[in-house]
Amino acid sequence: MNKMKKMLGLTMAASLALTGLVGCSGSQSAGQPQQAPQNTPVTLKFWNTMDPSETKVLQTIVDDFMKQNPNIKIDMQNVPFSDAQSKFKIAAQAGDGPDVLRCEIAWTPEFAALGLLKPIDDKVSEEDKKDYLQAPFNYNVYQGKIYGIPQVTDAPAMLYNKRLLKEAGVEPPKTMEEFKTAVKKLTQNGHYGFYLSADSYFFQPFLYAFGGGTITDSKEILINKPESIEALKFMVGLKNDKVTQTNFDFANQYKNMMTDFKDGKVAIIFNGPWATADILTGKEFQDPSNLGVAPIPAGPKGQGSPVGGHNYVIASSSKYPNEAYKFIEFMNKKENQVKLAKELRLLPTRKSAYEDPALKSDPIFAGFAEQMKVAKNRPVIPEGGQIFKDFTPQIEAVVAGKASPEQALNNVADAWTKLLKK
Repeated sequence: MNKMKKMLGLTMAASLALTGLVGCSGSQSAGQPQQAPQNTPVTLKFWNTMDPSETKVLQTIVDDFMKQNPNIKIDMQNVPFSDAQSKFKIAAQAGDGPDVLRCEIAWTPEFAALGLLKPIDDKVSEEDKKDYLQAPFNYNVYQGKIYGIPQVTDAPAMLYNKRLLKEAGVEPPKTMEEFKTAVKKLTQNGHYGFYLSADSYFFQPFLYAFGGGTITDSKEILINKPESIEALKFMVGLKNDKVTQTNFDFANQYKNMMTDFKDGKVAIIFNGPWATADILTGKEFQDPSNLGVAPIPAGPKGQGSPVGGHNYVIASSSKYPNEAYKFIEFMNKKENQVKLAKELRLLPTRKSAYEDPALKSDPIFAGFAEQMKVAKNRPVIPEGGQIFKDFTPQIEAVVAGKASPEQALNNVADAWTKLLKK
């Protein structure tokens, strides 16, 4: 995510995978995907959607792969995250897509439904299946077939300024009632308790806390159920209690949230691990130990936040799917996931990676790992990547006082009904 990265669209829910190369053998008839004869040079086109600073680290792993596999050259092309979904669909449908794509989780079932991805059931080992966290792995399974492996995962957690909580005599809240009390106490001396984002991605923690939901994998719409409406009323009630920011600039809300948190103007925000590196550049967090990370408080009927992340997938048009799988399996080895976690603070998808001593002793990383234990999958359906288009404007309307929670969520349900019937 990088905003869900910027929200949507980090991205953190959510359980993780172990390493080991899967042997690939056999050839197919002419014109069909085939394994290149041994020692024959192969070039794989890889579309990477990570931002420039992250790509520098990823490049070192790609270079390691090519050193160990001199007959496989990786042509890594950086494609902006915002363009990648539509660009891949156009290129893949024309038979001109990459061999491998770093794919946002919601795109995977969509691309699979369109026939643009190669099933890899015969390549993923049972050992790996057991090692991958269940929630991020689930995004790779569509209609019983496996179409990718999860590279990184994320879920928003509760991030807090330890100094401000200590000065107010507040402990990190564990329930929504404690949260409501805490942010009232924290609204003092020129700063406020909680940054209320009207982005629908950051509304979902409240949704899960009160027993609501979005869309099930069987396409049942839950967004306008009584529990979902109660969640939205609770969230908007924080604004009415005057414990949030007073300026609701929806176009710049993510940027403003980050600025206020880094400057010490707000005590608590909900955000994902993708934001950590930026937060630690703020004046309040020159000492990283001032940043607290804990699971988002539990509500009366549940707890959680949406699982995000990215997968490695292989295009159905790839001429060398065996070599492509060898590449993504290497990229996803335990030690490489640990490298991304240490250098970029991204969450691994392998359970074994979480046992790394340096990661286990990092309180920020540990806080996000605890959030993943209660994180929730977004709907694993072809339409999953399109649900936020109609969702966020309705949440903004409620926060702006232009619609009631009931009206807004009924509008979302109507839009989703039309979306699912397409």
